[in-house]
Amino acid sequence: MGVISEFIEKRYSLADIGREISQSWRNYDSATGIKVTEETALQTTAVYACVTLIAQTLAELPLQVFKRIPPRGKELAVDYHLYSLLHDNPNPEMPSFQMRETMQGHILLRGNAYAEIDWDERTGQARGIWPLRPDRMRLFRDKGKLYYIYTTSDGQEHILPSYRVWHIPGFGYDGLMGYTPIKLSREAIGLSRATEEFGARFFGQGTHVGGIIQYPGKLKDEGLKRYKESVNEAYSGLGKSHRLLLLEEGMQWQKVGIDPDDAQFLETRKFQLNEICRFYRVPPHLVSDTAPTTSWGTGIEQQNIGFLQYTIQPWLTRWEQWAHMKLMGPEDRKKYFVEFLVQGLLRGDAKSRSEYYNQRFMIGSMSPNDIRAKENENPIDGGDKYYIPLNMVEAGEADIIQPISGQNSFRGNQLFEIRSKRLSLLRARTAKSYERVFRDAAARVVKRETLDIKKAARKYLGERTAGEFNAWLNEFYATFPEYIQRQIRPAAEGLMEAIGPLAAEEVNGEPDKEKLEKFVDDYMTAFDKRYTDSSKGQLQAVVEENRESQEEALAAVETRLGEWEERRPGKVAMNETVQLSNAVAKIVFAGAGVTKLVWNAIGSDSCPFCQEMDGKVVGIDKPFVGADDVLEAEGKSDMKVYRPTTHAPLHEGCVCQVSPG
Repeated sequence: MGVISEFIEKRYSLADIGREISQSWRNYDSATGIKVTEETALQTTAVYACVTLIAQTLAELPLQVFKRIPPRGKELAVDYHLYSLLHDNPNPEMPSFQMRETMQGHILLRGNAYAEIDWDERTGQARGIWPLRPDRMRLFRDKGKLYYIYTTSDGQEHILPSYRVWHIPGFGYDGLMGYTPIKLSREAIGLSRATEEFGARFFGQGTHVGGIIQYPGKLKDEGLKRYKESVNEAYSGLGKSHRLLLLEEGMQWQKVGIDPDDAQFLETRKFQLNEICRFYRVPPHLVSDTAPTTSWGTGIEQQNIGFLQYTIQPWLTRWEQWAHMKLMGPEDRKKYFVEFLVQGLLRGDAKSRSEYYNQRFMIGSMSPNDIRAKENENPIDGGDKYYIPLNMVEAGEADIIQPISGQNSFRGNQLFEIRSKRLSLLRARTAKSYERVFRDAAARVVKRETLDIKKAARKYLGERTAGEFNAWLNEFYATFPEYIQRQIRPAAEGLMEAIGPLAAEEVNGEPDKEKLEKFVDDYMTAFDKRYTDSSKGQLQAVVEENRESQEEALAAVETRLGEWEERRPGKVAMNETVQLSNAVAKIVFAGAGVTKLVWNAIGSDSCPFCQEMDGKVVGIDKPFVGADDVLEAEGKSDMKVYRPTTHAPLHEGCVCQVSPG
């Protein structure tokens, strides 16, 4: 047990926070006059619901340790000493769930979480993790080194070096200490507490008659006293509300009270619920707000994805990086890493999961046992094999669609040409299956892009000059490729990994992973430039066309952005999946020694120009169509080509594929 751990007489769970340690937590005055502390904040239902939702969601996700397998693989490191500490029991007194729930609760209320790391001096490995109370911790620096001062329950102060403390700070200005969330949100919490207190006093203390009694004559003091006492005795208090009021001697009742609903009491309470939810980035429907609208999508899967992406994922990243930094030595950090498994939050309904598994199975990226593991089912014999649908051909041709070993001269061999055509179709189908992935990634790019540009356009074109807006565009698109990379690159890498083995099978070869990874780097650089140049050029042209009126320029910019949101994600998805699948195949073919390529028009409904290209053979380094060439097709206007075309797509919507020739 560690230096501090042996002094701690009791562990604290999230439920204990307000009750056990409230005396040492600070008061934060609010404009309502209500003093807000972490204890009273937890008594506010919205705060308690948000804190427990985030803390318990994070705590229930498996926290596991993986070993890196070069170049890009990983495996569970169940034998590594940290695995049992983070996944099972961080110390003899609590499970991992309890530790993470408690520490995350500390961050959400106090802005920081601390735990003492009990290091084994003999092995240099962590053997225990003991959560510490954040209200008893102070930090200081001495000669550039960071130290922590912890006060135990006996009043003793203990100085701990940085390596003995696992400190997870929340958002903070200096990057070391997190801001106190309750202090920052004290006005919202104070108003919420004030409305609760108003309601409680209204129903608990008021004589709930809401009016006045008129008497035609004049009551003497003694009569007035007796009447007031009888009314209070009969009608005052919550349990005596709504009784029949008896009037005597010509008395009349006149309603004059304003009920809490008329005074917008209920609206205020509902608004404060949303304010607190906004502060913690929790969608109100997850804390029992029954309002029917939500911007998080429809269905449990979309809602879970939104909550995971915008609320939980930043906390997971924070935990992973601080665990990696504080719990591992420099050498271990090169071999191991910590990661939360979030698949459980992404589970959709049975129909959605079935469609997802079917797509992954049909392109050979999941085996039956992979699917059974996702559904928490035991593996089956023979279930570790991966399949691709090479038998999905027209009746009568399945017997000849087989690999031809030792085939060196590809063209002119009928069997190979049939097989090559079918494998091209398989690559086209695989590329098609990734359209949704690319479309979702592109939609995120477009959404971020249009939101930022709309805000800037309204600022500059509404108040300043078009020249300043163009200057802002140049600065924006200088840094925007970084965001594009984060969204699009995973989709590009996934498609590359799916297409590479399929193309290699066509030439009985193996994909060169280093070349393909280098290609993805170059592809993303080129895509970033194509995308940003197109965006910036379109917007600057729109502003220039409407330079006589900034009001019209603003309207034109917003119209163009609306067109992007509607059409651009689908256009990017269709073009880039075809572009990328053909480029990857070409690299694999070249690596296998193929010197010629053949154009395969995919689908009976392909355009006349693609049909004209079908079967055309060129050298692998030569374009199928040169810049400024004109293509002719019967019944169609000529199509001019503006760039050398070394592989599909030939035009927007083209899904053709190249094959070894």
